[in-house]
Amino acid sequence: MELDRVEYLSPEAWSQWHTELLQSTVNRAYNRVPFYRKKLDETGVGPDDIGSVEDITKLPFTSRQDIAENYPYGLFSVPLRDIVRIHTLRSGQANPIALGYTKQDLKRRRELTGRFFRSAGINQDDIVQICLDPGMSLHGQDLKEGAEFLGALVIPPDPVSILSRVRVMVDFKTTVLVTTSSYGLYMLEAFRERNMPLAALNLRVMILLGETLTDETRGIFERELDVETRAAYGLFEASGPAMAYECREKDGLHLSLDHVIPEVIDPETLKVLGPGQEGELVITTVTARANPLLRFRTGDITSLHNETCSCGRTTWRMSPVRGRCDNIVTVRGVKISPDHVRNIINQSTGGKDLSFIIVLGKWKHLTQVEILVAIDDSFFSGNLPELHNWIRETEDLFLESLGLRCRIKPVELRSIKGFLESGENVVDKKRFLSGE
Repeated sequence: MELDRVEYLSPEAWSQWHTELLQSTVNRAYNRVPFYRKKLDETGVGPDDIGSVEDITKLPFTSRQDIAENYPYGLFSVPLRDIVRIHTLRSGQANPIALGYTKQDLKRRRELTGRFFRSAGINQDDIVQICLDPGMSLHGQDLKEGAEFLGALVIPPDPVSILSRVRVMVDFKTTVLVTTSSYGLYMLEAFRERNMPLAALNLRVMILLGETLTDETRGIFERELDVETRAAYGLFEASGPAMAYECREKDGLHLSLDHVIPEVIDPETLKVLGPGQEGELVITTVTARANPLLRFRTGDITSLHNETCSCGRTTWRMSPVRGRCDNIVTVRGVKISPDHVRNIINQSTGGKDLSFIIVLGKWKHLTQVEILVAIDDSFFSGNLPELHNWIRETEDLFLESLGLRCRIKPVELRSIKGFLESGENVVDKKRFLSGE
């Protein structure tokens, strides 16, 4: 329960906590990570310049591109012999993102995820079923280990059909469902279509992550399933799926201030914004041993609130993510950018650069991704079987790379030229069909 008590520190204690951990993190990054030593030297800042947590604004930012460019070991701050696990994630750059973990890192992530589950009232008597797309498998593993840390019985995510998952939920009397809000609606519709009695469910809590949980969707779950709902927010690059989470008040998501220092900046000017002002979330990790991150730009638009919550916690809260400040889109918790798509298409064509747009539509509450690829005579020889094989292989490559099914549709350049000329790579399907 020591971790739980941390959430109730006074502002003065938080300031001291952050100052000490920030000083230690900057010192380790400067002395053990050449990338950060160079960045800090270029800005004229050294470990001795960090006298308090307010000095965090002196530090340089870190981007996803920085992490990718330092693949595979460039951002590790411990010897490789101390690394017990490495995870990789496609970044949209030439290299994937690779992060390492020490035993201490993994222990902290389990404890943090367990703390989130415990705050939602989950205990060793619960049966936790995790239903996430393959692209969220890394979060799924953290969630599985966090629930097991509490002693709960866990049904981990697996690539089975919706009907299989529904049957498991009924047969094993799942009490806690962990999923995205859109997949939760999809499961609810599966029950309705088959006239399955909702009374057959033993659900009492739904944990929703990967997507912003709207008040409307929350109301549907709580009204029709008679469950408690809790939203969570996390980053693969930072502290995992439970970096921020709701308490019973559901008035913003409590950030794990004992593990991260949050900021919100204007994405254009890079100026730090005050409490309640909306901008880009920036995270500095202060307990990560293997891969410390200084001022990591998340791209997510939110605001921070530092007043004490009605639940008594003094940890800052973030508002639900309202959108992105870059060209990345989130589909069922999986982040996709035009750079991701371009790299995968180039890989499938042997390096040939084809024009494309990403079209997003809805089917039974789930966002569907369709990639419209402009095929010309230099690529298409007129052999339809060859084209069909290429489409199938490319769709398999997208599934393997992103953990998400994407439909590839060959089109003539003129059908997407207008969007390309206006700089639009991502288009809503209804708008595309209307020709607007």
